[in-house]
Amino acid sequence: METISREYIRHPAAIPIGVTSEMMSADKQHQVVDVSEGGLCFACANDFNAGDKIHITISVCRPEFNADGIVCWCKQNDNDYLIGVVFMESDVTYALRMVEQICHIENYRQESFEQTGVKMSSEKAAMEWIQKYAAEFPNP
Repeated sequence: METISREYIRHPAAIPIGVTSEMMSADKQHQVVDVSEGGLCFACANDFNAGDKIHITISVCRPEFNADGIVCWCKQNDNDYLIGVVFMESDVTYALRMVEQICHIENYRQESFEQTGVKMSSEKAAMEWIQKYAAEFPNP
C-alpha cells in the first residue's frame, strides 16, 4: 500500500485511545498523537503493517467514538511506534470533527491546569472552550 500524503490539517491531541485488530486485543490504552479529518496518529508498543485493519475507540467522547481504519504507515519512535491510520468510513467525518473539538478542549483543560494549578472538569473546560473558541473552529 502506498503512503498516503497529508490531506488534512492535523490537530495535536493527548487523549487515550483503544485499538483492536486481528493481532491485538484492546487490553491497554494507547495515546493519540494527533488527529485530523481523515484519520489519526497514535503511539503504540506494537508495530503494524501498512494495510492492516484496526478498530479505534475513544471513550472520552460522549457518545463514545468508534471507527474502523486502515494503517497507512508505521514508524519506530524510541521505544514505541507511531501508527498513522486513515478512516475507512465516509460517514466518520462528522464524528471526527467532534473528536477534534474534544482534543482542543482537553488541550485547553491541560493548559489551564498548567497555568493555574487548578483541575477543571471536562464539562467546564468544554463550556469555556466553546465560548472562547468555537466560532473560530474551522468548518469543512
